[in-house]
Amino acid sequence: MGIGNTVAPPPPVNLNASDGVYDKFVLIRWEPAGKASEYRLFRSTSPSGASLIELTRSGQSSTWFCDYGAEKGKDYYYAVMGSEGKTYSPLSPFDKGFLRKDGKVAQDESLTAVEQEKYAAPKVVFVLVENIKTDADAYVSGGMAGLSIAVHNIFDEPAHRTELRIYLSADATWDFNDRLLLTKTYSGFPAGARAVLEEATLLPDPLLPGEYFLLVVLAPEGDILNAKTGATIINISDQ
Repeated sequence: MGIGNTVAPPPPVNLNASDGVYDKFVLIRWEPAGKASEYRLFRSTSPSGASLIELTRSGQSSTWFCDYGAEKGKDYYYAVMGSEGKTYSPLSPFDKGFLRKDGKVAQDESLTAVEQEKYAAPKVVFVLVENIKTDADAYVSGGMAGLSIAVHNIFDEPAHRTELRIYLSADATWDFNDRLLLTKTYSGFPAGARAVLEEATLLPDPLLPGEYFLLVVLAPEGDILNAKTGATIINISDQ
C-alpha cells in the first residue's frame, strides 16, 4: 500500500449534480477516485466545459459540495478531479445541475428529501460527512484510533435517527469486503446543524504495516442503502 508514487488516481466516478431539487444550492456528489485523499470541483456554464471556474478554495476531503453561488434560471455543468497528495486525476465527466425553478419540487430519489409518493416512502433527510481528523499520524496494530468527524445536515428539516458505522478498508470505496469496527446510533440532528462527533475505535490485530482507510458511514434511519460516506487515510507502523 502507499501513495508515495507518481501515478495519478483515476477520475472520480458517478458525479451527480442535483436537478432542481433545492432552491438555495446545487448539491454535487461523487464517488471516490482510487486512493485519492482530496478533491477539486469545477463549474462551467457550457456543456463543453469552457471557461471553468474552481469552486473549492483548496483540496477538500469530502466527496460532496453545496454550490450556493448558483443562480436561478441557469444551468451549470460540474466536474471534479482527485489527488493522492502529489498528482491529480483527469477531470470526471460533466454533469448538469440547477436550482429549483418556479417553485416546482423535483423528484430526484437519489438526492431529494421530498416524499416518494409512488412507494409511499417517508422523507429521507440525510447527514453528510464534511471532514475526518485522526488523533495521531500513525497507529499500531490493535491500538485505539480517535476520530473527530465533522458532519452537516444540509436540509431545512431535522434528520432523525442516524446510524454511524466505521470500517477499515484497503481503499476509499465502501464495499462488503471492508471490516466493521464500530456501530453507534445518534438520535437526530437539527435542521442545518453542523456537529463534530468524537469517536474512538479499536484497530484489528494483526495488521500489516502500511496505509489503510477508515471509512465513516452515516445511514439515515439505519437504511444502509441510502448511507453517506467519508474516508481518511491512516498509517499502521511496525512498532
